[in-house]
Formats: sequence, C-alpha cells, structure tokens
Amino acid sequence: MKKQAIAGLLLGCTASTNAFALDTNSAYDMDYQNDCSTNIYSSYCSNASFNFSPMRLDGETPSKVAENDSLAQSTQLPHYLRVSDERDWDYLMEQSYTILGLSVATVGLMTFLPESITKWDSEDSSIKNLGSKWKDNVSQGPVWDKDEHFLNYVMHPYFGGVYYTAARHAGFNEFESFLYSTTMSTFFWEYGVEAFAEVPSIQDLFVTPFFGAVVGEVMLQQELRITENGGEVMGSETLGSVSLFFLNPVGHIHYWVTDAWGDETEVNLAYNAWFSNGDAAQYAYDAGMPYTDQFIGLEVKLKF
Repeated sequence: MKKQAIAGLLLGCTASTNAFALDTNSAYDMDYQNDCSTNIYSSYCSNASFNFSPMRLDGETPSKVAENDSLAQSTQLPHYLRVSDERDWDYLMEQSYTILGLSVATVGLMTFLPESITKWDSEDSSIKNLGSKWKDNVSQGPVWDKDEHFLNYVMHPYFGGVYYTAARHAGFNEFESFLYSTTMSTFFWEYGVEAFAEVPSIQDLFVTPFFGAVVGEVMLQQELRITENGGEVMGSETLGSVSLFFLNPVGHIHYWVTDAWGDETEVNLAYNAWFSNGDAAQYAYDAGMPYTDQFIGLEVKLKF
C-alpha cells in the first residue's frame, strides 16, 4: 500500500512538472465557451467566455509583439532618410557614383555662368587640351583664389556637408565621414574635376572639409528631426519635402535614379568620343562636327 502511494505521488509530481513547463515566448490559447441554450441548469448559466494567452517577460503578448514587428518593417524608412546601423560600403560607393555624375553636370552648368561668378575665361571653359590644362593647373596650385565670398564660404561648406552626410547615412561615424568629405573635396573635386578648369584653391581645400563637417552634422540632425516629425516643417509636408531634399540632395537623387524602379543602374566614365558609338560619331561628322580625340563624358545605363 505504501509503495502504491509513493508511486502515485511521484506520478503526480511528474505530471505537475510537465504542466508548468510552459514556453512563455509561445502563444497558448485556451478558450472556454458555455452554451447556455443546451444547459438544463440555465438559471445558473454564465455567458462569459475565457481566454488565456501567456504574457512575455517584456509585458507583451506574442501576438502583440508580432504586430509591432510587422508595423516596424512596413514603416521602415528608405535608406536616404535614415542612418545605417553599420558601415555600408556598397551604399557609400553608390552615392559616390551619384556625386561623380552630379559633379560633371555641375561643371557643365558652370560653363554657362558669367565669368564674373566662376572666374573662368573662355580658355578655361574650353574642352580642348583637357589633359595639358589639368597638368598645368595642378602644378601651379594651390593658390589664394578670388572667387565670390558666397561661393567660397557658403556653397563650398554646403557641398562639404553634402559629402559628409552621404557617409553618415552609410553608417560611418563623424570622424570617418570627415575623412570621406576631405577626400572627395580635395582629390575628387579640387585636384580632380575642377582642376580641368582652374588652379586648386587654398580656401577651398580648408573650408570645404572642415566647415563642411560642422555644417553636415547640423544638416543630418535637422534631417532626422524632420523625419521624426513625420516629414513636416511648420506643419507643412511640402516645406518638409523641400527641406529634406536640400539637406541630403545626393541621397534623394540617388533614390530617384535607382530605387524608384528597383532595377540596376550602371554609371561609367567614358573617354572615347560619342561613347564609342560609331553610328552617332559618323552622323556628327557628316553634319559638320569637327573630329576630336579629347573627350570625357558620363554614361548612364538604366536596366529595366
């Protein structure tokens, strides 16, 4: 009799242990519905239903957590409106290609500006002998330029900030973004694209990266505040959209060119006249265009 009691007690403990070994990270639904219409003791019947769903340690049910996760994924901001959690070299490279295209376009537009603004004469803006002009300008510089104060102390810090925010959005810290801005403004712009037209500038070599880092961090913080505010500035979505664009033009333009249709975009720097298109070159020559072996252009291929 004692052996039977002990065995029964052990079995009861084992059953209780299994009963309380619940995984609180999983959902358990236990529903009880009482149908009073078939109960002969209807006077003592309750229409209440009971539902048991275990709570997680963080205080939310599994279904609520799943709902929050789905909401977070559905409302995740595009890359140009958020900062990466880690260094994203691919995204930084893509933005660098966009900066390359915008820089070439900027130089092209500057050739149409009056000489009083750019300080470029007709010889500087000509595409003839680009290689020799770049070599001469680099060998003569850097010099103290006489550009307008607006260009030197407003536009150059702004573009330095644009370089800086491109790196910050790609997940790089403040110092790394400063190094990226310095590299782009010095070797890519002053001793690269702009050196085809003018001698590198002492002010630009200092003002663009150093002041640009300060301006860029302010731009980034303002951008994040506007984003957290639902993309509105002073209660206006239009003003918010315009502000966000000028705070991060490279990110927006990169998104429009690539992510807008979700396919691949290929950007190449071409040195062969007419992008090696023989038919186009022949047509141009037949129309009276002079032959030139000096050419630099940006070729963009959109793959749908």
